[in-house]
Amino acid sequence: MGKSSKTTGGKVIREGGKGLGVLLILVVLMLWLSGGFIGKVAPGAPLKRPEHPPISTIKVERRVYPVLIEQVGNLRAMVEAHVSSRIMSQVREILAREGDSVEGASQDGREGTLLARLDDRAIRAKVRQAQSEVMAMEKAMEAAKAKLGAAASQVEAALADAQKASDDYKRYEDLHEHQAATGQQLGHARAQKEMTQARLSAAKENVQAAKSDLKRIAARIEQARAAEAAAEVMLTYTEIRAPFGGRVVRKTVDVGDMASPGQPLYFLEIPARPELHAFVSDSLIPRLRIGQELDVHIDALNRSLKGTLREIVPQSDTATRTVLAKVSLPPDLDLVNGLFGRLMVPADDYETLVIPERAVREVGQLYLVDVLNAEGYPQRRFVTLGKRHDDLVEILSGLNEGEEVVVP
Repeated sequence: MGKSSKTTGGKVIREGGKGLGVLLILVVLMLWLSGGFIGKVAPGAPLKRPEHPPISTIKVERRVYPVLIEQVGNLRAMVEAHVSSRIMSQVREILAREGDSVEGASQDGREGTLLARLDDRAIRAKVRQAQSEVMAMEKAMEAAKAKLGAAASQVEAALADAQKASDDYKRYEDLHEHQAATGQQLGHARAQKEMTQARLSAAKENVQAAKSDLKRIAARIEQARAAEAAAEVMLTYTEIRAPFGGRVVRKTVDVGDMASPGQPLYFLEIPARPELHAFVSDSLIPRLRIGQELDVHIDALNRSLKGTLREIVPQSDTATRTVLAKVSLPPDLDLVNGLFGRLMVPADDYETLVIPERAVREVGQLYLVDVLNAEGYPQRRFVTLGKRHDDLVEILSGLNEGEEVVVP
């Protein structure tokens, strides 16, 4: 019994000690929270705030900006061509691929870059046939000229004989009148005269026939030469050449394919002259003018460019009520054909407050600026931002016009 009483008394003492310790800790904690361990400031006039180091500020401005309406379009090259064949023939050789740079014909006679060759065997056969025809007709022309020369010689001889026979006949007529020649002699002279006249007429007819043959042969020579020239021109059609200097965008044929007239074989463009083809609502057309500078945004490149309105197609689509506008862009190899773009068309004006974008600090999803208060000290303030204009940003809320913000 005595031992048990001692054990119980010891537990009570220990528990009581723990309770006193906890109570003491709570008292100390309450004194610390109430400032019991912090020195008190003696009553008196408030201390002056230290002067703030010099800072750079700028006033919040109110500016007018246009309301921009987005009109979508696609990038195109201002100069592009669908190169096709003029004849039907099989493709024999491919010499240009997608992405290759090509050159066009020059004024000094240099031909454009050869893109492909077609099968030219049939056309070469036509060229040889036409050349053979020309050679044959030229030989026939030489023979006709020789025949004409002979006929002309015969005319001269017949003319001399006819003149002699005519003179003899006149002499015999005089002699017969004076009874110095018989009628038989006069008749013989008349017969000689008529015979030489007939030979002269025949010789002249031969000359006319020879001249006709020359004209006919000359015409056939012209036809043969025209056929030769046409065949040689067709032979050039078997060489597909670049019409201008640029870049191959697309190739649609391979060796062995059949090329047909009008079927595109290559798509070429001049990448140094890109432009945006945008379909603009016809209600916005009165706000556009040729030569006007417009903003263009290319989504794929995440870039905004300055473009110049080059052309407005004078026809509206009755289904969409839009008009095609072509905006020239600065040369850039990244502006490839077919990229999606947005044309910003000014529709109206609006006023807004702006400050330099460098005056805004971003903390998480919040935007902060330092504004000078009435005492000239910077004070942090939350703002809501709008659109950006070069190095300025719109302030939708949080600032008033004329307030000064700190800029770094």
